Amino acid sequence: MSQSSLTVDSLISLIEQREQLKETHPLKYLFWESTLRCNLDCLHCGSDCMKDNSSKAKEIDISLVKKELVDIAKYYDTTQITFAIIGGEPLVREDIIEVGAFSAELGYNWGITTNGMLLTHAKIAQLKEANLKTISVSLDGLEAHHDELRNLKGSHKIVTKNIRRLMADRFFLAFDIICCVNGLNVNHLGEFVEELIEMGVPRVRFTPIFSHGRASENGHLILKDEQLRQLLTFIAKYRASGDNRIDVTLSEEGYYGAEFECQIREDLHYCGSGVQIGTILYDGKVMGCPSVSRKYTEGNIKDSSFMELWNSKFYQYRGGKEKLFESQCKGCEDWVLCEGGGFHLLDQKNCEGTLCQYEKVLKR
Repeated sequence: MSQSSLTVDSLISLIEQREQLKETHPLKYLFWESTLRCNLDCLHCGSDCMKDNSSKAKEIDISLVKKELVDIAKYYDTTQITFAIIGGEPLVREDIIEVGAFSAELGYNWGITTNGMLLTHAKIAQLKEANLKTISVSLDGLEAHHDELRNLKGSHKIVTKNIRRLMADRFFLAFDIICCVNGLNVNHLGEFVEELIEMGVPRVRFTPIFSHGRASENGHLILKDEQLRQLLTFIAKYRASGDNRIDVTLSEEGYYGAEFECQIREDLHYCGSGVQIGTILYDGKVMGCPSVSRKYTEGNIKDSSFMELWNSKFYQYRGGKEKLFESQCKGCEDWVLCEGGGFHLLDQKNCEGTLCQYEKVLKR
C-alpha cells in the first residue's frame, strides 16, 4: 500500500482487517527457538544466549516439535505457513535439519535465521537436501563494526565468505541479511549496502537494537533519537531512489507516523505477534513473536498442544494489548494504527526516555 493510496476508506478497511485477524488469528509464522546455545557471545544479544551447554538439558526433544507440526497441519494449509528455526544459533543443534526436512514433507516453507558462522559447504549441502526455503543471515555492518558487535575478531570474514557460498547456489526461495543497526554502524549504512550489492545479496532488513538482554547493559549500542531518524531517512531515501540492485527495508520495529510509514517498508506498520505469529521456545513454552519479553508466555507444549494454546489463550496479544500499553499510549490519537508499536518494545531494561518509536523520531 503506497502512501498516496492511504485514503480514509483504505485506513478504515485496514483497521477492520486487523480486528478480524485478532478474532480469526490465522497462523502464518511459526518460530521454533531450537536452542539458547550459541557459538558467539554478542554484545547485543536479546536472548542472553550462552556459549556453554548449561541450557541444553532444558531443550525439548525434536519428537515434540514434529508432533506439533503434524497437529497444526490438521488445522491449516501448511503451504501458507513459514516455519522458522531460530536460536541461539540453530546450527549448533545437529537435529534441526531433520526437523526442517520433516516440515518440508508436510508442506511447510521452512527456514533458518543464523549468524552464518557454521555455513560450511557440507552444512549448506545438508540444508539444500532438506528442501530449505528461506534463510536469513546476520551481518552487522562493515568488518570492524560487525566484529565488535559480535565480540569476535575475524567473524565478518567468515560470514561474508559463507554468504558468497550461498549466493553461488541459490537453491532457496528467499534470502536476506538482517543488520542490527546501532551506535557503531549507523553512520556507515551506505557503504554497507554497497558491500552487500557486491556480494549479490538481494535484500537487507535493517533493525534497530532495542534494550533487551545484553543490549540493556551496552547502552552505547542503542540508537539515540536523532540516529533512529537518521536510519529511517536513509531507508526512505534509498527506497525512493529507484535503485533496484538490492531491496532495502526496515524490520517490523514500530509505528513511525505519516512521514515514514510506507516509505521504509512495503506496508504500514503491523505487529502480528500472537495474532499471526506464534513461537515454541527452546524449553517448550509458547508465546507470540520470539522477540517479545518472556513475561508473556501462554503455556507449554509439554502440557497442552500448541493449537490448544493458540485457540484458547493469547488474550494479552489480541484483546488485552491496549491495557498493557496504557501507561505509554493512553489518549494517543494514533493508537488505531500503531497499537503501541511492536509488542517486543514492552518491558525494556535500562532504557532512557520514551518507549514510543514515533515520539522518538518526532523530536528534532
